[in-house]
Amino acid sequence: MFDPKFVSVTLDVQFDCLMADDCSNGPQSWDGALEWTGVDPFSHSAIGKIDHTRSPTDNTDLLDLSTKITAYSPVADPSATRWQADGEQIRCDTIFSTTPGCAFYKYGPTWVMTFEKTPPAVAHAWLIQSKLPDHPGSKAANKPMFFLPEADMNAPGRDPNKNRDVICPKNSDGTSWAGKFGNPRATTVPEISAGDKPSCDEFAYASSYNSGGMPGGIIGGMNPVASGDKCVQTYATRAAQGEWHLYDDERLASPTWSEVCGRSAMSGWINSTLMGGAFSSGFSGKYRLLDKEPYWVDSPKFGHCEAS
Repeated sequence: MFDPKFVSVTLDVQFDCLMADDCSNGPQSWDGALEWTGVDPFSHSAIGKIDHTRSPTDNTDLLDLSTKITAYSPVADPSATRWQADGEQIRCDTIFSTTPGCAFYKYGPTWVMTFEKTPPAVAHAWLIQSKLPDHPGSKAANKPMFFLPEADMNAPGRDPNKNRDVICPKNSDGTSWAGKFGNPRATTVPEISAGDKPSCDEFAYASSYNSGGMPGGIIGGMNPVASGDKCVQTYATRAAQGEWHLYDDERLASPTWSEVCGRSAMSGWINSTLMGGAFSSGFSGKYRLLDKEPYWVDSPKFGHCEAS
């Protein structure tokens, strides 16, 4: 509902093709007037259509379809813009996958971590996000996570596994750092996953420019560290069925909370379940995240908690 003093509001909607010189716009058509009155604005709707035609002359993979909406009121100066929205760009691509698809790429999606299956991994991410000054992925702090796709799809050609190797280096026999150097009290869940072993969980994620393992400079890492030893060190144990605790690893120096990353020893099944297919094919695939695109990380189960 808008203020009745406006009398009415008329929208001017402009569609356009960006990122491509070989795209043209057809005429707009609407099934209703683009004018809303203050009597009952929700009783009126208008659906518009426009055809964009493209005849590509090269192998350009990106097409940006822009929408700019401007609202006017007759009681205002005719040249005065009362409201304007120009962030509705739709990007279509064949970069994320060979199957063409489109996304509202300026909309920063939110990755909601599944607490019920993986409570210690979510607790670890929440703690690091809440306590450290870079607050990776926090919408409240306006500190988005920036997606780092596979090496052949990101600008520096950086393999995300290289970031993981910095924070969670494998032992000489190829086993997880956590099995040899992580706190031995870390609990696994062999009754869920046979052969479950301790694993190294890191936050911010290796597949991000926020990762402590991502080099700075021209590579673009935001919080580079030389080793995961520089991170906040924790481990997760199961006190009872369904009850998990996240502890400071007291074998090492206590956190100063000025660190830029977190490293935790916990169940490998829990670690991989949180960020496995649910993120790579579900979340990042659904929103067709490309190199350096922002997204948020949320853990609503901890919304009532105080990080101190």
